[in-house]
Amino acid sequence: MKYSAPAKINLYLKVTATLESGYHELDTSFAYVDVADELTISPADTLSVTCSNPRLNGELNLAYRVLDAFRQQHGLSSGLSIHIDKRLPDRAGLGGGSSDAATALMVANNHWGVKCSKEALMKFAAPFGADIPCFLFERASLAKGIGEQLSDYPRALPAGFILLAYPGVGLSTPEVFNCYDRQASAAVALTHNDVTDTIRANPAPAIGDNDLEACASSLSTEVDELLKELRSVSEMAWMSGSGSTSVALFENRHEAEAAASMLLERGLATWTHVGRLLNRHPLESMKIGA
Repeated sequence: MKYSAPAKINLYLKVTATLESGYHELDTSFAYVDVADELTISPADTLSVTCSNPRLNGELNLAYRVLDAFRQQHGLSSGLSIHIDKRLPDRAGLGGGSSDAATALMVANNHWGVKCSKEALMKFAAPFGADIPCFLFERASLAKGIGEQLSDYPRALPAGFILLAYPGVGLSTPEVFNCYDRQASAAVALTHNDVTDTIRANPAPAIGDNDLEACASSLSTEVDELLKELRSVSEMAWMSGSGSTSVALFENRHEAEAAASMLLERGLATWTHVGRLLNRHPLESMKIGA
């Protein structure tokens, strides 16, 4: 059977604390996009993961590591054969690897008869990647903590058409956050110095706000040039997550597709997608734990 592993974007991202562990507390929100990797999953005696990008075959793949740990935790010897057709770029701020792992875990949870609850799966998966829980949550969400404290996104998603544009280079998430730590003033970046109360006073940052954008632009001229061009053709454009994909909103598909063609022709992007934001994960009907 074939299963979707959709892209996500951050509607906004605010850093609210830097923890001793090196992780960062965030105030952010996630929505899905109607473009996805595709996983073909079949019953098997052993666990195997192959990928259209050979660099991500086998134990190197996050989906393999998550499922192997899951079956060890539950004392299982069952396997699955998984092939991932990669349609999302790597290190792009779209959560591709995390989405693959979340989809594989949802399927394995039901196929192997474990039937963990959604909350149990999110708790199990969070140490493998802070983005995995947002896919297991299955709905557009607000996120606190390091991204694992999720609740329903309470407002309507932006209407119109969304353009995703990847500049052809990825960014290292740790490198972007390290840059932010070096440049940010705690008095400006955080609401309070008290680590027990670090969430900003404003509960609803504006869509498009991203505390990591300036650092990403300073680390990558490609990201900087892409954002500048998107802002010249769209009233709302921003970077997703720690980059390097940028997002722009348009009222109609024609304008979005014209912008995508222009970016590709000028070499400012090597991958684009024009589509819609989704409030629900494509696999929500799977009913985790049922």
